[in-house]
Amino acid sequence: MPVLELYLEDALSFVKEKGTKLVWIGKEPTEYISQLLDLEPGVLVNADPNKLLHIEQKDAAAYKDHIFVCYHGVSSKYVAEMLDEEYKLESGSLKGGVTAIVGEIF
Repeated sequence: MPVLELYLEDALSFVKEKGTKLVWIGKEPTEYISQLLDLEPGVLVNADPNKLLHIEQKDAAAYKDHIFVCYHGVSSKYVAEMLDEEYKLESGSLKGGVTAIVGEIF
């Protein structure tokens, strides 16, 4: 099944409906990214992408229906695809990443 690639408004609606979160897989603090994207507190959580690539099935289930967020949308899509292929977990990616919304952040 193709991975969901959603723009921010649709991603926020999706996680609200599912009772899940946006998952930041970048290096900056989630508070900084939340401010850039004008998110309510608690909508965005952090995850280490290297740990996600080696996650065990029992831990992977915690990311079902989450939307992953990265800088340009490439890494987050890869993580979502991996979770779907390895564990049959539906998750998604923020289309174009943070830079598609606010431009380069560095």
